[in-house]
Amino acid sequence: MVSSVAGRKWAGEVVKALVTGASGFLGSHLVDELLEDGNWEVRVLVRSSSNLRWLDGKSVEKVFGDVTSSAEDLAQALEGVDVVFHAAGLTKALAKERLLEVNSQGTANLLKACVSNSSPPEKFVLVSSAGAQGPSGKNGVCTERDEPAPVTDYGRSKLAAEAYVHQYQDRMDCRIIRPGGIYGPRDMELLPAFKVLQKGLKLRFGIRNRLVNMAYVRDITHALVLAANADVNSGEVFLVGGENASQDEVLDAVAQAVGREDTLCLPLPSPVVRFAAAVSSLTAMLSGKARIFTLGNCKRMLAHSWAMDLSKARSGLNYTPQWSLPAGMGQTAKWYASEGLL
Repeated sequence: MVSSVAGRKWAGEVVKALVTGASGFLGSHLVDELLEDGNWEVRVLVRSSSNLRWLDGKSVEKVFGDVTSSAEDLAQALEGVDVVFHAAGLTKALAKERLLEVNSQGTANLLKACVSNSSPPEKFVLVSSAGAQGPSGKNGVCTERDEPAPVTDYGRSKLAAEAYVHQYQDRMDCRIIRPGGIYGPRDMELLPAFKVLQKGLKLRFGIRNRLVNMAYVRDITHALVLAANADVNSGEVFLVGGENASQDEVLDAVAQAVGREDTLCLPLPSPVVRFAAAVSSLTAMLSGKARIFTLGNCKRMLAHSWAMDLSKARSGLNYTPQWSLPAGMGQTAKWYASEGLL
């Protein structure tokens, strides 16, 4: 059966979306994707303390709130909404309890609010993570058929969020998207790699040239919109991403983007990476500011492969990534330069 949301969309009627996490990197690009599509009316749930730079001047309705609030407090944000895109979440925190509070319990709060509404949304799209799946085996790629085996607290918090979705999947139409690595304009996590490569140094984590999956942000936002309109079973999980590539291929694309043809490759042995991560973890604790580069994340950074099989997304969502690594990294470098960051 074709979803009613999809039917209205193709008929040219406006579909009302709620986007959580809309002030962040991925969420703000999703808002842009929906507005550019022209068939969506967009409401955003943002915290009063959020930096709204990426939303200023855009045709969106702002509702101030937090997914860690009660279902009753979230009711206003959901009134009249057809589709919920749940992109809010933390990628880093000083304690795993904070990740669980926001990423998993926050999802539970939002789902409860949806089904408690007098007119519940028709679709719920969770932005999970390939981290909930875990890395692939030595000779293969990640697929949705594999038993999830997250290796970080972040991945475990996202898998817990998925479990809440499965609890509600018989009460509303849900789908779960697991993106791989995401990059693009407005992302600050990859900036250090651009700066180091601009100086001609290519730092690789580990001696082995590991495999990763990197997707340009607008490929992922397009996948989310496709998921909202797809005729799939409630609770289905989809891995979405870009190219499977070696670390060297990713770094070479960055080097090309910053105009460096001559780079010195410096593989960092695993013990060196772990030591540096331990220092970063200690610095985070002393400063009270969470970091991505931590000892707890070393298993993710040093995993043999994060390559992904996108077959299910291709067939179920009609998803095909459009951005190559050189093109996407080029756009990212241009944005960093326009912001005075490079």
